[in-house]
Amino acid sequence: MPQTLPSPETPPPGQQSTRDDPSPPNDSRSIERRLRLLPVIGTFLVATLAAGAVWILWQDYMGTPWTRDGTVRAYVVTLAPEVSGRITELDVRDNQYVHVGDLLMKIDPRDYKVAVDLSKAAVDEAQADYDNKKVQADRRLALSDLSTSIEARQSYTSSAAMALAVLEQQKANFERARVNLARTEIRSPVTGWVTNLLLARQGDYAATGQTAMSLVEADSFWVDGYFEETALKLIHEGDPATIWLLGYRQVLQGHVEGVARGIVVSNATPGKSGLASVNPIFTWVRLAQRVPVRMHLDAVPPDVQLVVGMTATVEIHPKPASASGAPPTAAVKPNHP
Repeated sequence: MPQTLPSPETPPPGQQSTRDDPSPPNDSRSIERRLRLLPVIGTFLVATLAAGAVWILWQDYMGTPWTRDGTVRAYVVTLAPEVSGRITELDVRDNQYVHVGDLLMKIDPRDYKVAVDLSKAAVDEAQADYDNKKVQADRRLALSDLSTSIEARQSYTSSAAMALAVLEQQKANFERARVNLARTEIRSPVTGWVTNLLLARQGDYAATGQTAMSLVEADSFWVDGYFEETALKLIHEGDPATIWLLGYRQVLQGHVEGVARGIVVSNATPGKSGLASVNPIFTWVRLAQRVPVRMHLDAVPPDVQLVVGMTATVEIHPKPASASGAPPTAAVKPNHP
């Protein structure tokens, strides 16, 4: 009997037909391809987000001037004796807080007291001589031409005038002696802190004009921020400023008080002939100059101790173009007794 061959559409015995299988073999390959694209898509999304964040930060950086090159500054009064002598009293110590008029040091006043006494005696002598010559001149002027000559009158009048001039000179010497005596006591001209007192010791000889100590004025602190010249167009007087000191976490608030109108120009320095000395080397990469911008401190927390020369980071918040006028300045009240 002839054997019947299986039909191509009929599966062999023990196998099922794949025509009704809902998952063709190509689907697994498609899923694999999609899985391979996920890292690429993820990387693209992360790169896009990073680029957007960088763009936002860049716009914020360009629109909000800031610098880490900031310095705390204050007015410093340098004290030097106006008379010479040995220091007999030194009533302050280094870094002591003093008020206006407090006695800082005293120079031996004995020689200056003697000078005052001598000047006073010279004034009394000149006064007596002038009074005598004035009476003689008045007596001659009262006489008639028969009793005294015109030449004698002129002589006595001139003598009285000379005596008056000597009297005025002695009075001026007396006043100078009194001033020098008062200068033996050096008192504080401002309220602040004594600094660098190592230059003076009790018993030292103080020379006229030689620095003895310095005072940091308490209510004169400000912050200088050195901004690149490319950022100056965004900075205006009165703009609010945020200040971070390097050694403190507290944030200080202030505002722009002014922009410096000049810095040193090396090419403008005159040479020996008086002409400008110009550097012949010009680099292709030109660094932006830094210009000082002065920030007024609106308030200082009581636990923040300001020191001249401290490092600060400054960020300025430019006002809108329509805003005008600067906020009223408030006196800085640093932490002091």
